[in-house]
Amino acid sequence: TSRLASRRNGQSFHPLARFFAWYVSSQMIFESAIWILFLQDRGFSLAEIGIAEAGFHLAPVLLEIPSGSFADLVGRRWSLATGSLLVALSAILLWNAHSLPIAVLALFVSGANYSFRSGADQAYLYDALAIDAESSFTRLFGRLLSAGYLIGGGAALLGAVLSEWSYAWPIGLNVVTGFLGFALALGLPEAPRTQVHEDRSGRRSFHRHIADVRLLLRSQPVVARMLLVAALFWTTLAIAGLYTQAAFAEQGLSNGQIGVVSGLAWVAVAAGTATGERFGGSFARQWSMLAGATALGVALTGIDAVTVAVVAFLLWQLTSGSIEPRLAAWYNARLPSAQRATVISIEGWLFSCLMIGLFPAGGWLAGRFGWPALYLACGVAGAATALAGFMLRRQDDRASVAPAVAGD
Repeated sequence: TSRLASRRNGQSFHPLARFFAWYVSSQMIFESAIWILFLQDRGFSLAEIGIAEAGFHLAPVLLEIPSGSFADLVGRRWSLATGSLLVALSAILLWNAHSLPIAVLALFVSGANYSFRSGADQAYLYDALAIDAESSFTRLFGRLLSAGYLIGGGAALLGAVLSEWSYAWPIGLNVVTGFLGFALALGLPEAPRTQVHEDRSGRRSFHRHIADVRLLLRSQPVVARMLLVAALFWTTLAIAGLYTQAAFAEQGLSNGQIGVVSGLAWVAVAAGTATGERFGGSFARQWSMLAGATALGVALTGIDAVTVAVVAFLLWQLTSGSIEPRLAAWYNARLPSAQRATVISIEGWLFSCLMIGLFPAGGWLAGRFGWPALYLACGVAGAATALAGFMLRRQDDRASVAPAVAGD
C-alpha cells in the first residue's frame, strides 16, 4: 500500500499513522457494554431507554447528510475533530443524566459524534491512499477495522469490569479519549481532492453539492438501493446487539460476564473484518450468503439457553464483520471524491431513521412477548436484506465501477 507523506509548514506529516491513532481512539468507548445497565441503575425503564436511544438516532437524521457535506466541503479532519469533541461532551452529559430529557440529550450528542465521523473516516482514508483499485483499500480498511474492534473490545471489557466499582470509571475514560481524538484529528493534513461549485463569494456551494449528490444517485441506482438495504441490515444488528445487555442480564450474567461477552464479540468482529478482505469474487454475490448467515445467528440469539445464545451472538458478529470492509470498498470504488463522504453518510441517515422507530418498538416487543420474539423478528428482517441483495446482484454486475460525475 502506498504511503502518503505531505509537508506543511516545514514539518513532515504521516497522515495514515496519525489517522490510525485517531481511529483507535474513536473505538475506545468504555461504556459500550454497560450503558443500558447504567441507565437501568439510574432507574430508567427499558421503554425510557428506548426513547433515549431514539434521541441518539435523531441526531444523524438531522445531521448525517449536512455533516457529510461539511466533511466534503470544509475538510475531513474538521469533521473528525468535531466528532471526537462530542464524545467527551456526551460522556459528561450521560454522567449527569438523572432525568429522561438529559439522557436523551446525552445520547443525541453521542449520535451527533457518529454523524460527524461516519463517511468522513472512510473518505479520508480512501483519498489519502491515492489508489486506483478497491482491493488495496479493502485490505487496509479491513485491517484497520480489526485493530479498532480489538481495541474497542478491550475498552468495553475494561469499562464493564470497572463499572462494578463505579460507573464513573468508564464514563470518565470516555471524556479522556474524546479529547485525545480531538487533538489527533486536528493534526491531520487534508489529502488533495477536487473541489467544485463555488458561489459568487468564492465559497463552495452546499446546495449545488447536494444537487450533485442527487445526480450521482440517479446515475447509480444500484448504489442508491444498496444504501437502503444495508441500512436495514445494520439496523437489525444494532437492535439485536444492544438489547443483548438486558437479555443476558435477565439470564443471570453479571456486568463483568456481560463485559467478557462484549469483549469477545469485538474480537469476533475483528476476526471477521480481517478475513473479509481476503474474499475474492463479486461482493454482490457474497452479500446474500453472508447476510443470510448473520440473520440466522441473530434469530438463534433469542433462544432461552444462555450458552447457545452467546455462541450464536458471537458467530453472527463474525459473519457481519466480514461484510463491513467489503461493503465500504464497494461503495468507495463507485463514488467520486467530491461527493464521497456525503453519499456514504446517507446510509447512516437511513439507519438512524429506522432506529428511531424500530429500537423502541423492539423494546416493546421484548417486554410484551419476550426476547425470543424480538430476535426472531430481527432475524427475519435480516433475511429480507439477504433476499434484496440477491435481487440487486445482476444490476450490480452491470453497474459502472467509475461513474462519470461532474467535478470528479
